[in-house]
Amino acid sequence: MELSNKLRWNQFLILATALMSPALTVLCNDILSLKVAGDPVLTPHSVCLRLVGLSKRQMRMCMRSPDVTASALQGIQVAIHECQHQLRDQRWNCSSLESFGKLPHHSTILSRGFRESAFSLALLAAGVAHSVASACSMGKLRGCSCEAKRRQDDDKIRLKLTQLQLQTLQKGGDTWMWGGCSHDLRFGDRFSRDWLDSRGSPRDIYARMRIHNNRVGRQIVTDNMTRKCKCHGTSGSCQFKTCWYVSPEFRVVGSLLKEKFLSAIFVNSQNKNNGVFNPRTENSARRSAGGFSGGRRRSMSRELVYFEKSPDFCERDASIDSPGTQGRICNKTSYSTDSCSSLCCGRGHNILRQTRSERCNCRFHWCCYVLCEECRLTEWVNVCK
Repeated sequence: MELSNKLRWNQFLILATALMSPALTVLCNDILSLKVAGDPVLTPHSVCLRLVGLSKRQMRMCMRSPDVTASALQGIQVAIHECQHQLRDQRWNCSSLESFGKLPHHSTILSRGFRESAFSLALLAAGVAHSVASACSMGKLRGCSCEAKRRQDDDKIRLKLTQLQLQTLQKGGDTWMWGGCSHDLRFGDRFSRDWLDSRGSPRDIYARMRIHNNRVGRQIVTDNMTRKCKCHGTSGSCQFKTCWYVSPEFRVVGSLLKEKFLSAIFVNSQNKNNGVFNPRTENSARRSAGGFSGGRRRSMSRELVYFEKSPDFCERDASIDSPGTQGRICNKTSYSTDSCSSLCCGRGHNILRQTRSERCNCRFHWCCYVLCEECRLTEWVNVCK
């Protein structure tokens, strides 16, 4: 017994050391810098006063609901990781969105009208809605709790089992009822909208583009909610099931938005304050992928839109948040965007034997840290000059 306790204590010390050391396997929330595992005490001081550049509205929301804000910030962090995964083969790969102590919405590229801006905005809005809805379903937020609903469901389940014990067996089938604790996407959607769409007013095309793409990102989460069920009955039977809605895996959200990124619509940039986007008529080469099919205009309500042609992102340029592609690993046998000819922008590449450490198999934990494994790789790589 004493040996077992000692082993458990040693395991705890190893985990605690890992959690407190950013050089090991834990990445703390890069925005809040909270390194405490488990459920930290989320107060206005520990959350709101750590953030730089909040609008007055955002500060009021944070002071009123620091726990919801912390969940939203974790959603932003999840979205940044997903952005880096989805655009890993592109010249601009979302790396500039990740900065310590700052919200990514202060990144210059998110104040531009590029295709990459549209994708990032949509993914960040989806991340906030997804994270807040998930935290709500876990009973982690004071503003929306499922504890009372769970107790009511327990009573309903007991009553339902009594009623269906013979009826279900006679029918030889099963039945189901809504129960459990669905991800409260309405709550998450509203907080995402209030938090992100409140930055400015829709009086110019950028503001309209931002609000539009935010809405598209949240809609992807809503449209892909799935039903999850749990069986009830004696001896492992499934006399009936309680079912509830859950948000899609965020990798699914990211993949669907990546498809919309590739087919995003280039819109008219004339500053007509009517809230209506018009596709660029001169984009005849893009019509099949950018908004027209068979002579009919594709509805833009669920599509990403942008109004500025993207730069090549080949060189470092702080004015557009471009880190450049020097030092990027490329694939010399590829003919896609990860090829050396594309990523290296004609500068050529070197072949190097490289040993590097990468974060891998990351898992996001409430609240608010990221636990990753450290993957060490030694290989010959092609690196852009």
